[in-house]
Amino acid sequence: DLTRLNCKWAFKALHGAKIRVQLVDFDLNNGCKDNILNVIDDTPTSGRSDLKYPGKSARCGQNDFKSVDRKWDAKGETVTVSFKSLKNNGSATFKLEVTSFMKIKNGKNGTFIMRACPGSSPSGCLDGPCCAGPDCCVITAGTEAQEISIPEAATPGLDCQYKVVAKTGTQIAVNFLEMDIHADENQDCLTDYVKLEETKASASSIIGKDGLTFCGQRLPNYPGPSVIVSGGNSLVIKYHTDQSTAKKGSGFKAKVSAINPICNVMNFEYKYGDEVCNSTCGVPYKPDQKKKSRVKPVPHTTTP
Repeated sequence: DLTRLNCKWAFKALHGAKIRVQLVDFDLNNGCKDNILNVIDDTPTSGRSDLKYPGKSARCGQNDFKSVDRKWDAKGETVTVSFKSLKNNGSATFKLEVTSFMKIKNGKNGTFIMRACPGSSPSGCLDGPCCAGPDCCVITAGTEAQEISIPEAATPGLDCQYKVVAKTGTQIAVNFLEMDIHADENQDCLTDYVKLEETKASASSIIGKDGLTFCGQRLPNYPGPSVIVSGGNSLVIKYHTDQSTAKKGSGFKAKVSAINPICNVMNFEYKYGDEVCNSTCGVPYKPDQKKKSRVKPVPHTTTP
């Protein structure tokens, strides 16, 4: 016998997709007060999600999921499934299918547009990265790479920054092309540097909560590809020089772009020895032009 079960699963779709659940089979009639299945998302109670608090439940004599072919779409980012049982001899069971899907709308000339995908053209930061005021230089990244650099980068006492943002579910790629920033004696990048910072923590990001700082005359990760990807959809690129008269260098040059494996390919450039290489990776999803469906499922998980 299994006693005092308190199981919980948290599902979050990648790349701007949403979660759909379907209770395809269940038998919770044994021990009516003991076996309770609940599915809820993190939408506010004032929202329009089918799974907002208190969510959907199944137990003895009660089934909020209705028929087994009924599918429920979450509006929030995370869906939590919980199953509680004080005593279970194995006869109380359920099978819940959890699927991620991308919302699709009709475009021009019979085409389809995936709503979570970034646009193609970048925009913003008309006054340059060394403007005055918080977030005075914000770039909305597109799938087309935008080249960034620091004007008059050798000037002492600079504090400049780009803030790069993209749609939820999309990440930001920084492809460094040139690096010429004065390095201190210990190569610690304490006086002059370019620094990447994330606005939110992410377990998968190499940038981390403390950020990544670079200086010197070699590209980050040289001789490998100098490409760094954010964990989320917002990234800050800072450039700093101290007040000393030491030669600062010409700064850096990089390309920034929005990347989403469902929506677009990833392009990057790097130098290996004397050879400049260009790489393209990815096969974006293309909706079936013959189907007028608003949503298209992508690989799913079944929870026993």
